[in-house]
Amino acid sequence: MSAIACPNCQREVPELGSECPTCGPKGPNGSSAPIPDPVEPRRYCYDAVASFSLAIASVFIWPIAILAVVYGFAALRTLRDQQKRDHRVDRGRWMAVTAVVVSVVIVPLVVLVVVFM
Repeated sequence: MSAIACPNCQREVPELGSECPTCGPKGPNGSSAPIPDPVEPRRYCYDAVASFSLAIASVFIWPIAILAVVYGFAALRTLRDQQKRDHRVDRGRWMAVTAVVVSVVIVPLVVLVVVFM
């Protein structure tokens, strides 16, 4: 059995071997499969996106602020649980915090200004 060079890393691989010790399994054309990226891009937490969108809408339709607060706290809880379990933490913490602040502080102020004008 003769050794051949891996097309990706140029290391010696047995001719009949199904995989390169460095690159991994070979594809159907004989080339090694690409090495997967160990760091996946983080995605946004869906609750955080929903809470931020609802907080923006609550400036115009103030009863929606209640939903923005609920989704904001749900997103913060989800993000905290991911961090405690050492999972890959989603993005969007700033969205959730902004949604809670807008819904709890700014929207009541806007309602008071509108009522007393």
